[in-house]
Amino acid sequence: MSTHPLVLCRRSTLRQWLGACPTAISNRHYSSSHDKDGHWHSHTHSHTHTEMPREPRSKPVDPLSGPSGPEETDTHRMSISSARQYCTSLLQSNFMSPNLITPFIPGPSRDAHIAICSLSAALRHASHPPLTSSANISLSSGSSVASARLRLEFWKQTIQDMFAGKTPPSEPVAVLLADVIRMHSYTRGFFIRMVDTRTARVGDPPFANIAALADYGEGAYASMLYLVGESMPGSRAVTAEHACSHIGRAMGVVETLIDFPSMLQRRGRVLLPIDVMVRHGVREEDVVRRMDVHDGGVRRKLADAVFEVATHANDQLITARSMLEEVVNRQGGRKNIDDAMFAPLLSAVPIRVWLEKLERTDFDLFSPNLKVKDWNLAWKMYWAYRSRKI
Repeated sequence: MSTHPLVLCRRSTLRQWLGACPTAISNRHYSSSHDKDGHWHSHTHSHTHTEMPREPRSKPVDPLSGPSGPEETDTHRMSISSARQYCTSLLQSNFMSPNLITPFIPGPSRDAHIAICSLSAALRHASHPPLTSSANISLSSGSSVASARLRLEFWKQTIQDMFAGKTPPSEPVAVLLADVIRMHSYTRGFFIRMVDTRTARVGDPPFANIAALADYGEGAYASMLYLVGESMPGSRAVTAEHACSHIGRAMGVVETLIDFPSMLQRRGRVLLPIDVMVRHGVREEDVVRRMDVHDGGVRRKLADAVFEVATHANDQLITARSMLEEVVNRQGGRKNIDDAMFAPLLSAVPIRVWLEKLERTDFDLFSPNLKVKDWNLAWKMYWAYRSRKI
């Protein structure tokens, strides 16, 4: 496999997959610093990464002192088992393919990975429930916004109750998540930020710029990766944790690109960043009126805008990859990167594979090829795990 970073370029640009240095995208320069509390900060020339003030982590509750008592009942064991089975099936349909990462998670942390990723999927579903009608329905109506906010408020209150030691509701994701929270020490603020980020997106408000889109990924997905990292045994490198920030940002950008056709065809919304649309002359009314995008001029402008947005996602992966190399050098080689440190970074692999597929379609978000599942994604995940490369 090539060790060169992913290069995104239009078909009109001469590219070389091997040997030559990438010209379409360059590595971003970044610097790391830490504040008086020991929190690390990373900065790029395109955005400023701000560290969320972390609340004190919860102390893991001794299972023996939990509501089930010294001896766990058969009913309790069955509820956890059923919740795990439900969450596992939920992740199999998730576009980020977290189910493929599960085998590489250290055994004691697998339930935590499944529960946290399932919570992310549940929050995504709560803020944007899938439409079953072919009608063009907008989530900007008052009733739809109110119901979505109520669903997200349920999750926020449920999470707060879990940290207070209360019994979770009979909802599979909540049941497994409560069991995980009893077993691990977490920063509660990351859970709350996941909910608040989704709540802010109810009604599909437009993104003012690419930085706002990346910040959405920071709140929705980087927080998820931080929590997965906190589930891991032992200590982890701060630089590797910071790489999760950039991977999460890329995940948020890619989610928006993947959802673009359905948002346009089913809800009549074009959610590319406004500044990118202005730069490339993409008008929402033109794209909505030509939903099949057969118009050559509209298709070309839209592809140019998608290329810029996808390039930003790729830049985030390049930065994460550079940070991983720092960890490798500090640890004295890739063989010294243990599973607990590397597993959260595996979320970058499905993103990289999808961006490569998008490039092969010349950045046409309506290409049928983007809907075809990658039969070799599991192998690529395994190779990334063995080689300690993302």
